[in-house]
Amino acid sequence: MPDYEVLPEEKDGEPSRRRRKRPKMPSLTIERYGGRLLYVWFGMRFSTLMRLFWRGRFSFTLNCIPDTLALFLWVPWNTPLRWISEWKYGKQADTLPLGEPPIFVIGHWRSGTTLLHDLFSEDPNLAYPTTYECFFPHHFLLTEGKLDHVFKVLLPKRRPQDDVPVGFDRPQEEEFAMIMLGEGSPYNTMAWPRRGPAETDYLDFKGLTEKQKKSWADTFMWFYRRLKLKHGKRLVMKTPGNAARLKVLTKLFPEARFVFIARNPLNVFPSTVKLWRALYSTQGLHNPPRLEPWLDDYVLDTFDRFTKAYEEDRHLISEDRLYEIRYEDLVKDPVGAMRSIYEKLGIDGFDEVEGPMRAIIADRSDHRVSSYVLPRPVARRIAERLAPFIDRHDYSEAVDAAIKAAPAPGPETEVS
Repeated sequence: MPDYEVLPEEKDGEPSRRRRKRPKMPSLTIERYGGRLLYVWFGMRFSTLMRLFWRGRFSFTLNCIPDTLALFLWVPWNTPLRWISEWKYGKQADTLPLGEPPIFVIGHWRSGTTLLHDLFSEDPNLAYPTTYECFFPHHFLLTEGKLDHVFKVLLPKRRPQDDVPVGFDRPQEEEFAMIMLGEGSPYNTMAWPRRGPAETDYLDFKGLTEKQKKSWADTFMWFYRRLKLKHGKRLVMKTPGNAARLKVLTKLFPEARFVFIARNPLNVFPSTVKLWRALYSTQGLHNPPRLEPWLDDYVLDTFDRFTKAYEEDRHLISEDRLYEIRYEDLVKDPVGAMRSIYEKLGIDGFDEVEGPMRAIIADRSDHRVSSYVLPRPVARRIAERLAPFIDRHDYSEAVDAAIKAAPAPGPETEVS
């Protein structure tokens, strides 16, 4: 399938991301796109894992058997550990006063939500779900600080899609916790990518029954309460798809704050394609994932559906609780942008966190941002499909210029 990324030039003999030497792999395991990555499915209870296997009709490929068998060594332990954790902490979490409402960072994948989340994470007065808490939600209250030292050897130092640092103590999307807890999510596509997109109705909850919506909301609150018990601070939650779930989230948290970030869709589209290629390859229970027939269409359809849901429901958030920003403006002046966010949303303590924010920005000053080249037919298709988004966020001029500069159509660039 097309790979729109332009590899960065090598500097001082240092190989670019894609050319770095990969670790030696077991003989039955093929090289995965973006490198190896720990299966996220380790955090499921055994019954949830079996439901996941059943959805794919147990269609494992031989090269995935070693990694799949490893799941059986750990997954059964999640249930007794949950029992112990709930016996020790459950009642306290369920009766805990929730205090200040959360801050939700939302925006399409690859739009800059991770950068925003990382900047918020420097505030000592705020807290966030960690990777360990999202990957092992059943018992993190009991085991965080203990078992994460065991599993950390299996994590890469950086994410396969963008070289952002990885660690069990780093901020993470709570969507991973939701799938570990057995809820539906488009992220479950990762397990069986050859079968195409899965559980897409969980993007915006349209098409779900009231029972399914209630189950999702109850599970979210179960996890949220345990995060509050763990951290005792105001939480900053980040799942990009939550921008399409405002009806549910504003009912759960009427006073919540939201930060929505937009980015030029001609940059978002190929970066999202790369993201899903990496995750479907590294997390797939069959491999290679064979995404050619559907991935481009899926990314564009999801962007369109996501945008329509957000535009339809953003009026549910009062003006003083919603801040919208463009990625291009954020990276020009990250600290100034964060100061504006704090002021608009009534978040105290910015002066205390300005220094740490500047430090993290300086620390990542050498981060290489991927660049992409879209064939002209693909760029035009994106521009036509996402015209309302492009107009509302003032990307028309940049998109028109990019289309003019795009490679001329050819047989290999035609799209349906």
